[in-house]
Amino acid sequence: MQRTCALAGVLSLIALSGVSAQTDARVWTLGGLEDKDADSIYLGYGVPESDDSLGSFTCAPGSGVVKIWVAETSDKLKAGDKATATLSVGQKTAKVAGKLVPNEEAGVPSFEASLQTKDPIFAAMTSGETLNISIGGAQRTAPLADAAEKFKKFTAACAKR
Repeated sequence: MQRTCALAGVLSLIALSGVSAQTDARVWTLGGLEDKDADSIYLGYGVPESDDSLGSFTCAPGSGVVKIWVAETSDKLKAGDKATATLSVGQKTAKVAGKLVPNEEAGVPSFEASLQTKDPIFAAMTSGETLNISIGGAQRTAPLADAAEKFKKFTAACAKR
């Protein structure tokens, strides 16, 4: 019995270490700026070259509109329904109306919406510590400490021309 409990404890610790290591491996990745003819600029938070993603922001250069995608929401939500996400950085908050889309791989819906680049939440992302996302009770966070320059470049490339 003691061996079984000890083994369960070790396996739990290994599993938690894997989750922690995976979360620690997430980084902000900016793409599309190096190609002058790019039709899309991308800024996402996840593990590079994997399916592990919190979500992303994309835009057509100079469009003034950013598409928001959050990979996983809640099992209490249903694909096809409308939803509102609350993005917050410190005291700055943006409520964004969007829709829930199927995500069979995750088993819970993803969230999609659009927001104008001039929304103050994007400026907050260039100087804040943490991005908090709330959708239907699901809470997600991403550190912003090393992302300020990427958000500045992303917002500048997406801003309406």
